Amino acid sequence: MTQQSITHLVCDCDGVLLDSESIALRVLHRELLPLLPALSGNGGQDEDEARSAALHSAIANRLGMYTDLLLDELDLEFELALSASQIQRIHQTVGRACGEEAQPVPGIVEALQAIRLPRAVASNSDAPRIEAGLRRCGLLPQFEGRIYSAHAVGKPKPAPDVYLAAAAGFGVDPARCVAVDDSVTGVRAAAAAGMHVLGFTGVAHDRRAMARQLKDAGAHKVFDDMKQFPQLICELIWLR
Repeated sequence: MTQQSITHLVCDCDGVLLDSESIALRVLHRELLPLLPALSGNGGQDEDEARSAALHSAIANRLGMYTDLLLDELDLEFELALSASQIQRIHQTVGRACGEEAQPVPGIVEALQAIRLPRAVASNSDAPRIEAGLRRCGLLPQFEGRIYSAHAVGKPKPAPDVYLAAAAGFGVDPARCVAVDDSVTGVRAAAAAGMHVLGFTGVAHDRRAMARQLKDAGAHKVFDDMKQFPQLICELIWLR
């Protein structure tokens, strides 16, 4: 069977366009750490540091998830007893920080200038957060009118809904789209949608480990430098 060439580009937002996941990690850790249940033992500072490190790692491993689901899982794992109002407040705090502090992923501006495909954003973040971050980084004009949030389209990643919505917005078969995502959750979603998937590890905390995870999740290729991005797209355009 002949493989269709690529005609459209769909990008995740946080970790692909915006270098914001480190911000989300920092804010989530800061907000959740005081909520850890008090210890009954006498482990002292070492025990506190171990708990802090465990929470930090648990958050890092879930970046890319829908924030409310991420908080639900952490609530269960660490017995935080989060209330609905606390979840809403933390969600808003993370979104505000990412919108106000995000920077472009290094090299993404130049890469997008070199890639001529029609493009869209497909993200688990809510639309106001996506738009605020893109506006801050000067990228909003490239994606305005083509921003798809899991909050609006149905199930969040790893369900394929948000990627399918992006393809439907273009009016093309998902197989003609290349998706670029930096999380296991996102790669699974794009693969389930039937897109060609590139995994990006350039802002990952452990690039080597993340590269393995993204490949296992369904990424066809993985790269860690946006200088490689235009060439990878060029190769896909001429697939036959």
